[in-house]
Amino acid sequence: GLTASSDSFYVGQERPGFRDYLPPFQRGLIDYLKSMNVLNFKMEASVIFVLSSIYGLRAGAVCAVIANRETDEFKPGVGLEETVRVANEAVKILSEWDSEKERRGKKYITVDIIKSTKR
Repeated sequence: GLTASSDSFYVGQERPGFRDYLPPFQRGLIDYLKSMNVLNFKMEASVIFVLSSIYGLRAGAVCAVIANRETDEFKPGVGLEETVRVANEAVKILSEWDSEKERRGKKYITVDIIKSTKR
């Protein structure tokens, strides 16, 4: 699903920050993002994507839901083992695609490459 990347754990996710401060332009952020079908917030991924782009590397993110901003529910650690398994499997799949791409002398991964390495 769609992810919103925020550089802030509080104000950037429509939660009051220091001394309960929430700037007017942040009010209604959750509703606005929901109207755009955004499912979650992620803070660290934006830096990873920018750096990978600068250095010409591949990057990705797998998210676990540990908090519900609407209900203020927080469940630390939920889903973390599953996200690690998904990320590890993704790395294996991408490695297979890269090997097949190199074997064929292609610059980019194509649908044919993906189909030929299906598990």
